[in-house]
Amino acid sequence: MELTGEYVGPDGQRQQLGVPCESPGDADPFLNLLSGVAQMRELVTELFGPLVQREAQDREAAAPDEALDGTGTRDVDGTYLGYLGGML
Repeated sequence: MELTGEYVGPDGQRQQLGVPCESPGDADPFLNLLSGVAQMRELVTELFGPLVQREAQDREAAAPDEALDGTGTRDVDGTYLGYLGGML
C-alpha cells in the first residue's frame, strides 16, 4: 500500500509525493497506514515550509503600510491581522 499525492505549483510544475505504508513482517495494516500518513505529513510540511515562510515575510513587509492607514489591526505580538471590520 502507498499514499500518493501531487502538488502543482503556481508555475504549473508538478511534483509527485509518495510514501510506502507497508513494513516487513505481520504489522497491523492500520498502524502501517498511520505511519504512512505521518510520513506524508512530513513531506508536505517540507514542501510548503519555504512557501509559508515567504508568504509570512511578504505579509510582514506589507503590514506597516496597511497599519499606517488606520484600518489594520495587530495582535499583541505585533502580527498584522488585517482589517477586522468592527469585529473587535
